[in-house]
Amino acid sequence: MSSYKNYLVTSTLLFLLTGCNYIEPKIATNEVTINNASFKKQNTKYFNLEDEYIMYALEYESQKNYKASREIYFKLFENTNNHEYLVNYLNSSFILKDYESVKKYASLNMIEDIKEEELILKMYTLSLLKLKEKEETIKYAKKLVNKFYHDSNHSLLASIYLDLQEYEKALEEFEKAYKVKGTVETFQTITSIQYNYTNEKEESKYRILNYIEKNNYPFNLSLQLLSFYEKDKQKDKIVPLLEKMHFEYKEMNKKVVLIKTQDLLIRYLIKEDSKKAIEFLEKNSIKSNILLQLYKNENELNKANLLLDKLYKKTNNLDYLGQQAILEFEMAKNKQMVLPNVISKFDKVLAKISNPIYENYLAYILIDYDLDIKRGLTLIKKALILEPDNLAFIDTLAWGLYKNKDCKNAYIQMKKVVDSAGLDDEEVKLHWEKIKECTK
Repeated sequence: MSSYKNYLVTSTLLFLLTGCNYIEPKIATNEVTINNASFKKQNTKYFNLEDEYIMYALEYESQKNYKASREIYFKLFENTNNHEYLVNYLNSSFILKDYESVKKYASLNMIEDIKEEELILKMYTLSLLKLKEKEETIKYAKKLVNKFYHDSNHSLLASIYLDLQEYEKALEEFEKAYKVKGTVETFQTITSIQYNYTNEKEESKYRILNYIEKNNYPFNLSLQLLSFYEKDKQKDKIVPLLEKMHFEYKEMNKKVVLIKTQDLLIRYLIKEDSKKAIEFLEKNSIKSNILLQLYKNENELNKANLLLDKLYKKTNNLDYLGQQAILEFEMAKNKQMVLPNVISKFDKVLAKISNPIYENYLAYILIDYDLDIKRGLTLIKKALILEPDNLAFIDTLAWGLYKNKDCKNAYIQMKKVVDSAGLDDEEVKLHWEKIKECTK
């Protein structure tokens, strides 16, 4: 057999048609033997252009021109009587969604006990399914599972039952498929049907838990169990499962699923108890923005400051330096002492990036401590271009105008803040009193 023919036997079959692994037939008198199974030997015909036609068919297939490739396959079949070419024709027709052609030519050429019989029968059954001929679909799907013992055949029949909402029968067939070839995907389908359709929720969860504990916690199956716990409001089981998954993936160095599991676990821990989330992140040396936010929420400002320093040194991200400048100033008991260091940090940040929060913060320091009121006003006006309605920014502008002896405009700006936010904030109240007094 030419190399083209060898390629053709195994090329471009639909993924639904897996389950039959063919090898080159050994020729006997009237039979061929494949994987210890005997099939009728076909009487093929010689066709002098066979190799050339195969080359064209493969080229069209590589270009995904299935209309052209199937025409050539059909001519090859007509001229050689080799059913391998028919299978490829049916495959191309299926890709083109021409289910009527699949049905017609599969039924016309379905010969018992040839080595292509299973594939042709499967194609025929799939075409019936797509054409919604459900009774005929079940009939031939049953024939398929009875004659050919492959997991994909049972899965096909099961999928048909599932489509017909005959869940018990679907479950039975998927169980058979799982016995033939125990894939995790089939197991996931079985437990999903049990949970969602056959009123076996507890059995489904028990089976999944038992499976994942023995098989290193397959990620998708573990997520399925987590979703079931979530639906059944079994929150006490979620975090322990995520912790086991995390430990397993860390031990096995499965980095991608480890990160996904970490994110999920942290999310659930935060809902449950933010201190537990901090403890987990610290224990596992996970220096992240989430940990930073948790430190701030829990008012653990020293830890937040140390983490910002580590994150900045690791990434050179100026946003971390800006946050550190704010935190350093807020934490300082003697703010005058830290002013040079804080201003230096803000200068370094704003020399490279434009950020209205940092512009406002530096502006307020320069204005409030009478260090450089003119620069402070320039900075806050720049920040207000991006956020013109930000009351904190307007308050800084009003305070800068007051310090610059422009009491009239300071009053106009400060009145906007008071009218919108009131006088509950002590600093706003102080600014308002000082500016009102200035205007008298």
